[in-house]
Parts: sequence; C-alpha cells; structure tokens
Amino acid sequence: MRLSRLAHCALVAVLAAGASTVPAHALALEQTCVGTEVTTFDPPLTLTARPVTVTVSGVYPACTSTGAVTGTYAETFSLTASCLVLFDSGSALRTFTWGGTVAPSEFQYNVTSSAVAGQVVVTNTGVITSGGFAPAGAEQVITLVTPNVVQCLSGGVSSVTGPTTLTIHRP
Repeated sequence: MRLSRLAHCALVAVLAAGASTVPAHALALEQTCVGTEVTTFDPPLTLTARPVTVTVSGVYPACTSTGAVTGTYAETFSLTASCLVLFDSGSALRTFTWGGTVAPSEFQYNVTSSAVAGQVVVTNTGVITSGGFAPAGAEQVITLVTPNVVQCLSGGVSSVTGPTTLTIHRP
C-alpha cells in the first residue's frame, strides 16, 4: 500500500509540474468556479500557537461547466496554528461534489499560504486524480482576512470566511 501511495504522489507531482510548464495559451479550461469558504478553528485561535482542528467548507454557486454548474467541498484536519500563523505548507486530498451530471472529483494538492496586505492567501495546486474532470490540473485560491488582534486576545478567533476560486484545466 505504501508503494502505491508513493507512486500516486509521484504521479500527482509529475502531472502538476507538467501542467504548470505548459504555456497558458495551450491550456484548455475545463471548469471555473467562484464561491466562498468558511474555515473554523477548534479551539479558537489566539496569539499562542497550539494544536487546533481546522474544518473548511466551501460552496461554489457559480461554475462554468454545464455538467457541473455548482460545487461544494469539506475537509477537516489538524495543525498547530495561531492568529499569527494560520496555515502551513503541505499536501492533502479534497473532494469536490458537483451539482449536475459530473461525478465527484478527487483533488490531490500541495498547499502554500502567504500574508498579503492584511489577508492570508492560500493556494492549492495539484491534479484532479479521479472522478469528474480527471485527469486534469487544478488550482484553488482562497483569500481570508487576517484575524483581528483584539479578537485574538479576547477569547480567540473561531472562524474566518473569504472568497475562493477554482480552475480546472487540461494541457
């Protein structure tokens, strides 16, 4: 099983790298979605880094594919976080469920996050490995407001919300 998982990760890395080296004009856009993500923290974030359970849920009420006109996703994971450091880099698996005729899509991705002008921008880049749109490259960008320091000091931040976009493309 471990060899299979390693081979799967290698395939994701090769497909993601191949998709990112293709000139933009050579990519065929399969799906574009615009929506909102809610991220909750248990326990709430404070200025002190500690283990938290993070639950994300997103809804895409507007997508461009006629077979997948809406989408949703949800994921729960644990990490060490604070109001000063919301997310870390790493890799994960997320399932997009579509409203329409397209089967759910498994998205294997790498996460990067950065603080930009009072916002945390999380970028998930990877590959749709199975289900609808597979195989295809994908990128999801989520923009969250940096937690308010006063709220961090008085009880903590239990959730943040922000816009998210998803693009799925083929070389």
